Amino acid sequence: MLGGVARVMRAVRPGPATEERLLRWSWSSRDAGSLDEYLVVGWQNPRINVQSILVRHALVRRLFGSEFEDLMHAEIDFAIELNEVLRLESARRNVRMGAFLDPERRAEIRDVSSVIADREADFEERWRATLASRSGPKVSVIEFACGSANDYRAFADYGLAPFLDYLGIDLNPKNVANARRRFPAVRFEIGNAMDTKQADRSFDVAIASDLFEHLPIPVAAQVLAEAARVARHAVVLSFFNMAEVPEHDDRPVAAYHWNLLSRARYEEALRRSFTNVSVTPIADWLQREFGYKHSYNRSAYTFVAQRD
Repeated sequence: MLGGVARVMRAVRPGPATEERLLRWSWSSRDAGSLDEYLVVGWQNPRINVQSILVRHALVRRLFGSEFEDLMHAEIDFAIELNEVLRLESARRNVRMGAFLDPERRAEIRDVSSVIADREADFEERWRATLASRSGPKVSVIEFACGSANDYRAFADYGLAPFLDYLGIDLNPKNVANARRRFPAVRFEIGNAMDTKQADRSFDVAIASDLFEHLPIPVAAQVLAEAARVARHAVVLSFFNMAEVPEHDDRPVAAYHWNLLSRARYEEALRRSFTNVSVTPIADWLQREFGYKHSYNRSAYTFVAQRD
């Protein structure tokens, strides 16, 4: 039923306003509890998710330069080790790992993840202790589609939050309510990534994770332009379904999208605004630099684009 209604809405009123309503609609039926646990369990756990770690590392480099490169390298090694434990345990239990809103599927993944429960916070404690004695000016950060403070939880737990002047925006009021409940002193707002209402270059860094694949291709381009517009120094973007293909493959699913994105097209677009664009194909990078060949997602890419 939803797919038919979505097609009618797009046919009658095409454009960004319709896509915003469809995005709001697609998440409106989800309960707050499910959203609060979405993208933070299993391989998506920001303590061991390599892309979440790379976002934190990009912010640490913005704050402290290359001072903590050894610690960053050790953290990736640690994440690989625990990812491998999850891979083997999920295979032993015949549990399909992934990002699920269904409570029974998430419960299965929590059970698998229990095998790393006594270790997953090791680097949280190391980073918090390392940064506790540091001081300096804050970095202003805007996060598009912040969810229920999915990655901000790690910013706080790892001792990074005191160095950030942070704003998280999300279309879903339930996500924003969850985030505010967890962090009442932090700015979380209902907001549209297509038009944030923020001034040009008003944040040092703009970040977004697992967002662009869920948008129609023209809308995703608009969101990318918005991130480049509000970012003074850099954008840090995580993608979960990207490939070395010449063009994007637009794949609408009911009121949602599950697109396959072109790495080359995003790099080209970012180079129009930023002088330095670093692209990390996660699976290839882990195998080349760390000798790990079992990355859970061979379509994951992380971009760090900087003006300076």
